[in-house]
This record gives sequence, C-alpha cells and structure tokens, in this order.
Amino acid sequence: MSLSRSEKRALFRFFFTYIIAVGIVVVSFAYFQYSIKKESLKDKIVAKLQREAFDIASSAIDAQMEGKKFVIPQGINFLLLDKNQKFIKGNFHEKISLDKSLSFKNDCIYYVDKSAKGHLGIEYIIIKECGINAKYRKILKNIVLLSLLYFLFLLGIGWYLGKLFLQPMRESLENLDRFIKDSTHELNTPVTTLLLATQKYKKTNNPKYLDIIIMSARLLSSIHQDLTYATLAKKRKNHLQQVDIVSIIEDILRFFDVLIDQKGLTISKELHSCTIEADPDEIRLLIKNLIDNAIKYAFKNSKINITLQRCQLSITNRSKPIPRKKLKTIFERYQRAESDQGGYGIGLHIVQRICKKYNFLISVESNEEKTTFTVAFNQSKK
Repeated sequence: MSLSRSEKRALFRFFFTYIIAVGIVVVSFAYFQYSIKKESLKDKIVAKLQREAFDIASSAIDAQMEGKKFVIPQGINFLLLDKNQKFIKGNFHEKISLDKSLSFKNDCIYYVDKSAKGHLGIEYIIIKECGINAKYRKILKNIVLLSLLYFLFLLGIGWYLGKLFLQPMRESLENLDRFIKDSTHELNTPVTTLLLATQKYKKTNNPKYLDIIIMSARLLSSIHQDLTYATLAKKRKNHLQQVDIVSIIEDILRFFDVLIDQKGLTISKELHSCTIEADPDEIRLLIKNLIDNAIKYAFKNSKINITLQRCQLSITNRSKPIPRKKLKTIFERYQRAESDQGGYGIGLHIVQRICKKYNFLISVESNEEKTTFTVAFNQSKK
C-alpha cells in the first residue's frame, strides 16, 4: 500500500525507535552468546589438556612401577621437567610460570600438571594448545553473522508490524474522509433543492414546490438528528418514560410522507399496541432510521410493509438484496448496503447503538425478493 507523508513520518518514527530497541537486544544477545561460547571453548580446551597430561602421567607411573614402555601419544605439544625445572623431554621450550595450572601466552594456553609425582624423574608435565584467538574469532564471526540475520529478520517483522498497526488508523481516516464527503453531499442535495424550490415557489406560487421545500427541510432535519446523536450521544441525558411505539411510527410516516409520495411507495401497516420504557427521542431516532433506510433503498413504486406485533417491529421493503458479506457489517459505522444510493453510513449504526443500550434484539434478512429489519423491543440479546 502507498503511504501518505504523515503515515511515512509515523512509520519511520516507530521504525527508528524499534531499530534502537532491537539493536540493543541483538547486541546484548550477541555479547552474552560470545561470552558463553568463549568460556565453553576454553573449558573444552582445558579438559583436553588435562586428559593429555593425565595420559602422560599414567604412562610414566606404569613405566616405573610395572616396567611398561613409557609412551607419549602423538600430536601432543608437551614439555617434561624435573623437580629442578630442567628439561627432560618435549617438543617446545617456552618458559612459563609453574605456579599456576593455567597460563596464557602468545595465542597459546599452557596447562601445568604435577600428577606424575616424580616418576621417571618427571615433576612437571606442561601441555600446550595454540591457535586460541583464531577459534575465538571464528566464534565471533558466527555470532555476528547469526545476529545480523536475526537483526534483519526482526527489522522485517518490525516493518510489517508498523504497516499493520497503521492499517486501522488509515481505515479510520479513510472512513472519516468518506463520511465527511458523503455528509457534505447529503446536505448539499436538500439544501440545493430547497433553494431552487423556494425560488420557483416565489415566482409561480405552485403548491408542488412547497411540498418539495417541506421534503427538503425534513431531510435536513433527519440528517441533523443523526449527526447530533452520533457525535453527542455520550453527553446527552436520558429521559426515561413510557413510549407508545405505534404513535412514533405514525409520526415518522407523516414526517416522510412527501418523500414516500415522490418515490411512489405504498405503505402497508399492521400495528398492534406496544408501550415500553425508554427515552422517546432515542426510540424515535431508531425507528426513523429504519423507515428512512427502507424508503431510501426501496424500488420506486414498490410496497413497504411495517408490522408491530407483540412489541416486535418488522420493516420490509423490495430492494436489491444485501450481499452476504455486508450483512455481517451492515450495522458498523460508515458501512452502507449500496454506495450508489447515497447516505453516510451512520443510520444503522445508530440503530445498533440504541438497541445495544436497551438490550433490544435486532436482526436483518435479505434475499432476491425482499429485505427485512426486525427489532424485538421485548427481548434481550442472549
């Protein structure tokens, strides 16, 4: 995905901080790994030198005590000294301290062993292993390479996570941008219509333009109600009282009568008494949005069925079927069943918020023939 300038800045700030944190972790990991492996190598070398010294000491003891042949294994760098530190036998002549069992000198480790106990005149067995620094460098090289690969892998993960974390922000901004554009368009249509109809009415005094003015004013009022609730719902106080659902439905149908006539719609009603305790403004907003949605998406010259039985409201219209994927997100903010039908995607979200607040059960069904929204005022979600 292409990134905007602000998104790039946010991503690079995150990535810079992430690189520093990962760098500290990787360097610390490499340091401890190197220290551990270096110490482990040293222990292995010392153990090897100890075994070689033990073999020589054992051979010297056996040679003196049992008359066996004194044998020194091949490939060992050794030096045998008597108690006066004089040379007996060996393949190197470096002078080292005999006070310590381990000495380091010129890239070599020297191990001093005294287990021969003077047999065959041997008092000191010195074993040498060289090339230690080269082995340390090899360990360091492997750890640096591994750490670099690990660092690059974590950088890739960080870049992916950074873009992943930006995705919700981008979607929110895109939704907000679309909402602003759609809201502007929704407001522009009735405002333009209102101005034109007012000019025409002044010139002709034709009553049909008065109906258009009324319709446009009501559309503006409807949009204003939705936007006010969407932005100020948390601040408004509830006014609970007994609400007559039938009365509200009738009021809303009268509110939309001009729009209903304009689309040539027929309203079929079967309304039975239902009274609930709630904030009347919120119930009015809920029902208004459901009826508005039914009118907006209904085919021209079709029928809308509104039934209220046992405090269960069903509103059915003939319209394009809502895609199965959309059914799962239809109540989310900024979602619309059809983008070509206008709207700004908060009406059904408001419906869901109100239903959730009062624990009303809401559902939607859609097929090739009809779409039905149902609200059960007397049931709670389970």
